[in-house]
Amino acid sequence: MAKIEIKYITKSVPLLLDKKEKHDVKNFWELRGIDLAVNDGEAVGVIGDNGSGKVALMKILGQKDKQTTGFITTKAKRSYASCTSLDPEKTGLENIRQAIAQADIDEFKGNHYTNGIINFSEIGELLYRPVKEYSTGMYARLALSIVLFIDPELVILDEVLSPVDRNFYFKAVQKIQQLKDTGVTFIVSEVRPVIIETLCERAALLQFGVLQDFGATTEVVRQYEYACEWIANLTLPEKNDYLAEKQAEQVNFDINKVYEVFKSEQFKHGYTRKDEPRMRKEFFVERGNDPVQREKATQTDKPAKRVNSKVILALLALVVLVFGGVFWYQKTQASNATKAKGNSASIAKVSSQKKAASLSESKTKALSAKEASQKAASESAQKAAEESQRKQEEASKQAAASSESAAKASSESAAKASSESAASLSSAQADAQTINVADGDTLESLAAKYATTVEKIQELNNLGSSVDLTAGETLYVPK
Repeated sequence: MAKIEIKYITKSVPLLLDKKEKHDVKNFWELRGIDLAVNDGEAVGVIGDNGSGKVALMKILGQKDKQTTGFITTKAKRSYASCTSLDPEKTGLENIRQAIAQADIDEFKGNHYTNGIINFSEIGELLYRPVKEYSTGMYARLALSIVLFIDPELVILDEVLSPVDRNFYFKAVQKIQQLKDTGVTFIVSEVRPVIIETLCERAALLQFGVLQDFGATTEVVRQYEYACEWIANLTLPEKNDYLAEKQAEQVNFDINKVYEVFKSEQFKHGYTRKDEPRMRKEFFVERGNDPVQREKATQTDKPAKRVNSKVILALLALVVLVFGGVFWYQKTQASNATKAKGNSASIAKVSSQKKAASLSESKTKALSAKEASQKAASESAQKAAEESQRKQEEASKQAAASSESAAKASSESAAKASSESAASLSSAQADAQTINVADGDTLESLAAKYATTVEKIQELNNLGSSVDLTAGETLYVPK
């Protein structure tokens, strides 16, 4: 980015005509639309004949005068030195202290700068005399020393190198080169091209208030020398006609032509006809920074601030939402946990009740089945007993019909069989094991448990055909 940029700079002054004659008030345009830019650590020279507009331009850049139109865009502190920049009524030391005070420098640093300026300028005891008594060379020495020492950033040198002697000139050139290496920018106006060639990388050629050329110093100086030779070779009438023509152009200059160029640039950057009142005000009245550059700075700075504020608001809203969401989630979870706990208790209670009912029902069903089984077994045993009794009665009747001897023989045989059966049962029971009948045991379950048959258990326990068992009853089962 350029250290300083100037665009559409014009400067007009009124011509003070003879009051005895009635003339329209005319303006003389010292500058007619100057555009140029200077970079950091660069020195740009301004050359031209006397009356070309160099002084007017340097005073505008040095903030000693105000342009008629145009813009100067820079953020650098400008320091201006010329053979008229000091207060003539004050001494050299007072001028030094005044410059330090205007730069808002503290006392310690100010004393350091004061000593540096005094030593560099080498004006000796004249330091304590008013500068109006100084020669042009001594005046230039002091003015140049002040701007080179007091925090230079953008230094405007308006013909202060030509008046100094040879030794001080080389000393000043060396100091300027050192400052350029640190990024200090210089704009140097001189009538001697050799000074411009020594100090400056680029040069601007002014003629009759117009920027004729701006580029590499060697090329611009060559063009200036060619112009000087061309004018020098004119005859006197030709030279007078040429000068009269050029000065008439300066009087009749139409500023609206420069304004039209300015408008075209604004339209390229998004301005419309509706913005023309504002554009005219900036061009003719405000004459501050270039509106294009200002608009670019606004687009890079203000939107960033708006974005930052929006980001902050968005972050705050996000934080509020997060905390609100966390609070709502915790509250919901707590409520759900309470409900779930209540539901779990209710479910557990219902489940327990259902389980108890199921167990009760199962127990009831088991008891009912057992009772039914016992009833069936009892009925079966009763039928078997009745059947056995009927058969015994029939056998008794048959036996009664038999002879008495047969009855006797039968009685003896039966007694013998009964005795043998009892003996056999006692022997089988001696080889068996005893168990206690548990609640819910049946002959079938016991037979399956001890790998035997229901008939074997009935035989060992002399149960006959009965299947009825009682809890706590002792039974014989095979080992």
